[in-house]
Amino acid sequence: MQKISGVIFDLGDTLMYLDGDPEEIARRETAELGSFLNSSGLNIDRAVFSRAFLRQRTLFSQKAEKERVEYPATETLKEVLVQFGYNNVNQELITEGVAVFFSCEERLGRAYPDACTTLQRLSAAGCLLGLVSNASDDGLIQRLVDKLDFRRWLRPVISSAGVGIRKPDPTIFRMVLSQWGFPPQQALMVGDRLEFDILGARLTGMHSVLISKDEHPDQPDRSSEITADARIEQLSELPEIIATL
Repeated sequence: MQKISGVIFDLGDTLMYLDGDPEEIARRETAELGSFLNSSGLNIDRAVFSRAFLRQRTLFSQKAEKERVEYPATETLKEVLVQFGYNNVNQELITEGVAVFFSCEERLGRAYPDACTTLQRLSAAGCLLGLVSNASDDGLIQRLVDKLDFRRWLRPVISSAGVGIRKPDPTIFRMVLSQWGFPPQQALMVGDRLEFDILGARLTGMHSVLISKDEHPDQPDRSSEITADARIEQLSELPEIIATL
C-alpha cells in the first residue's frame, strides 16, 4: 500500500446506511419538527408545514448541486418559517429544531458490518483516513461519526455544511490533503456517487473506488462519462484493491 498514503471516505451508503424507508423517514422527521415548533409556541399547521419544508429542502438541494455550495438545513427552516409569518425566530430555536428534525436519522443510522474492520485494517497498514460528506447539517455528520465509532480512525471529518462547499468541487478534497501534507496522487476517494465522489476525485487528481451497495434511482447514468479506478460491492474488498493501484 505504499503508493496510496490516504483514503477519503464518503459517509452515507458507503460507511453507513439508514435502517428504514427514506420517504417514511422524511415524514417522521417533519412530523417531529412540526410538533417541536408547536410546543415552542409557533402556531403552524403541521401538515402544511411538512409539505413546505420538504419542498424547500428539495429546492435548496437542487441549487446546492448546481452551484456546488451547501444550503444548510438551518437556512431551510428559516426560509419556511418566514413563509409562515415568523420572520425573527431566534437562532437557538432554529438550531434545536434542525437537531430535532435529524434525530430520526441519528436513531436509524447503522454502520455496515465490515466498516469498522476495514477502517482498522487500513489504519494498521499505515493509511491516513478521512471523511468528506455532502450534508445539510454538520452536527448530524459529526454525531453519526461518533455514534458509529468511526471517529478514532477518521481525521479529518468534513461536511459540506461545515465548510460551505460540496463535492465534486476539488476545494473540499484539498482541505483533507492539505492537512495530510501529500499530493492527490497518493490519495484515494471511496464513495457511492459518480457525480459527487468519483468526479470529485478525478477533478482533484486522486484515485477513486466506486462502492455500489445500492442503486440510486435518482442518480443519472453517467457511467460512460465518469469512471472509477475500481468498483466494489463490499468495503472488505478495499484493502486488496488498494494494493493493486
